[in-house]
Amino acid sequence: MLKKISMVFIVLLLIVLSIPFTGFSAANVYLPDSSGTALNWDFDETPPKRPNLKLLNSANYEYKWKRDNSLLFNLVQDKNGVLYMSDADNKVHAVYPNGKEKWSVQLDMGFELSVIYLILGQDGTIYAYSSDFLTQPGMTSIYALSPEGKVKWYLPPDTMVYSRFDSHFAGDSHGNFVYFSADGLISRNAKGEVNWTNKEIRTSDPNKPSPSTRSSYLFIDPKGNIYVDSESKEIISINPDGTERWRSTPQSYLNQFDVFYPYFSDAGILYMLTSSGLHALTGTDGSQVKLSGQSDLSDIRSSGIPTDGNGGYYFENRGDIQKLDYKGAIKWSYIPRPSEKYGPGSTKPLVTDDKGNLYFGTGVGNIIGLNSDGQEIFAFLRNAYWYKHTEVVIGNSGNLYSINDDIGLVAFGKKQIQVYQDNRYLPMSVAPIMDNGSVLVPFRSLFESMGLKVGWNSSSQTITGTKEGLTIQMKMGSRTAYVNGQAKSLSIAPKMFKNSTFVPLRFVAEALGKNVSWDSKSSSVNINSKV
Repeated sequence: MLKKISMVFIVLLLIVLSIPFTGFSAANVYLPDSSGTALNWDFDETPPKRPNLKLLNSANYEYKWKRDNSLLFNLVQDKNGVLYMSDADNKVHAVYPNGKEKWSVQLDMGFELSVIYLILGQDGTIYAYSSDFLTQPGMTSIYALSPEGKVKWYLPPDTMVYSRFDSHFAGDSHGNFVYFSADGLISRNAKGEVNWTNKEIRTSDPNKPSPSTRSSYLFIDPKGNIYVDSESKEIISINPDGTERWRSTPQSYLNQFDVFYPYFSDAGILYMLTSSGLHALTGTDGSQVKLSGQSDLSDIRSSGIPTDGNGGYYFENRGDIQKLDYKGAIKWSYIPRPSEKYGPGSTKPLVTDDKGNLYFGTGVGNIIGLNSDGQEIFAFLRNAYWYKHTEVVIGNSGNLYSINDDIGLVAFGKKQIQVYQDNRYLPMSVAPIMDNGSVLVPFRSLFESMGLKVGWNSSSQTITGTKEGLTIQMKMGSRTAYVNGQAKSLSIAPKMFKNSTFVPLRFVAEALGKNVSWDSKSSSVNINSKV
C-alpha cells in the first residue's frame, strides 16, 4: 500500500494540473444523462468513492472490454493496434486491441521508487524508462524491449542521462534511440551501443533546475532526421549520423506554454499547433511555410495533428479545449460539466478519429468525445472526488482505449460487430451484421484479407475465392457452397444488404483451416490462424 501511495505521489508531481476551463460553447452541448446506462464495475478507490459510473449515448456506444489494474501509468499503441502500458509493480504489459494479453514483463529499474514510462520507436521497439528524481543527483535507467517483450538492451541508472520525459527521447525506424546527456545528444543503436555523440546540441541539467533554464524537446521524423529546439527558440535539424542539417530562425510563437511539438506530414512538412494558430516549416531546410485557408488539408491531416479535417484544429490551452482555425481564431471552447474541477487528465496531445471527432480524458476520470461542432457524442462519466490520471488513444478499429486510475485499461466502441484476425483488427468496408446467430461480412473485404483472389459472376450471382490449392464458390441466396468442387451446407445463404454482398464469416474462415471464436461481451469475432 505504501508503494502505491508513493507512486501516486510521484505521478501527481509529474503532471501539471491545468487551471479551470473558460470560454464559450454551443447550446445543448452536453449529452443528457437519460441517454446513458450504468456500468456496475467493482474497483477499489480512495474514499469518498463516487457511485454509478455511467456511459452516455449508449444507443450508439458500448463498453467492449476491461482489464483490471489499480494503477497504470502510461499508454502507447503501435501500428498494429497493440497497446502497451506500465503499472505500479514495475511491469510492462502488451495487450491486443481485442483485450487479449500478448505478454507481460517485470523490469528492475535499479532504484526503489520507480515509475516506468514508455516511448514507442518507429521500428516497434518499446523503450521503458524511469527517472529517480527524488534522489540527489537523480538517475535515469532505460530498457529497450522488442515487440515480443524481450530485452534488447539495458542502460542501468545513470546520472549522465538528462532526458526525463516523453518529448526528451525518440526512436527511429532502424532501432536507434536518441536522448540528451551531460555530454550532449547521444544516439544508441539496436544493440544499445553508442552510435555518436553531438556535443554541440545540449539541454539543461535536470539535477540543477533553475527558473532561467529550460529543457529542449526532441523528435525524429520517418526518415530518421532529428529535431530539437534551442534556448533562442530555433529549430535545429540533425542528420541520422549526428551532424547538423539546418537551423531555423527563432520561432516567436514558441514560449513556456506553446512548446515545440512537431507533426510530420507525408510531404515532409513540420506542422506545429499553438495558441496563435498553425505554423509550418519545410523538413528539407527549415524555411517557413506560408499557410492559408487553401493549404493542403489532406497533407496536414497526414501528420496526425488533431484536426477536424476541414481547416479546424483542436487545442488544449491551459485547461481549455478549443477549436482554432489556422490563424488561431477560436471557433469554440468546450465548457466542461459542473463536476469537473481538475482540467485535463493527461499532458499528452489530444486525439481525433478519421471523422474529425475529438476525444480526451479529464482530471476526474471522465472521457469525453466531441464532434467538430464542439458537441458531446460520447461520455464516460466517473466524476471522481480525487484527481485521476487518464490517457486515451484511438485504435484503427475506431475503438477508444483508456487507462484510468483504480479501474485499469478499458475499451469503448461503436455498437457494432468487429472482426479480428489473430487478435488484430481486421477492417471491413462496411460493418458486419448478425443474422439468425451467424456473423456475415462483406465478401470482398474478407476474401482479400484472407489472401483469396476475388471473382464475381453477375449473371449467375456467384462469388469465387481462389488461392493455391483452394477454391471457394458461393451463390447468392443458396445455402449450398463448394470447396474445391465438394458441396458444403451453409447455415445461412449469402445475401445483399445495403448495396454490399455479405457471406458467412465462419464458413469461409474454416474452409481456410482457421478457428473462429465469438465474444458476446465485446460483440467481436476472432479468426485464429493457429489450429
